[in-house]
Amino acid sequence: MQKIFHTKQFMAGNSPAVRIPMDMAFPPHTSLVVVREGGRIIVEPETLEDVPELFAKLGKHHTGERPEFVEAERNRD
Repeated sequence: MQKIFHTKQFMAGNSPAVRIPMDMAFPPHTSLVVVREGGRIIVEPETLEDVPELFAKLGKHHTGERPEFVEAERNRD
C-alpha cells in the first residue's frame, strides 16, 4: 500500500529541506542517495543489495572468460 504525505519545502540553514513522518523515515544513520528525475526528487537508501542483481544482468552479456590479446600481423613496409 502506497503512503502519501503532503509537506512543504522550508529552509534549514542554507539548505532546502522537507519533513517526513516518523513512520515513513529510514532507520537512524542510514546512508541515503538523492536522485533528481525531471520534476521528482527520489530519496532511497544507499545499499549494496542491488549488486548481485547487477552482476546477474551482466552475466547475460559476459561469458566469464577473459579473451587474451592476439596481435594481428602487420605489413611492415
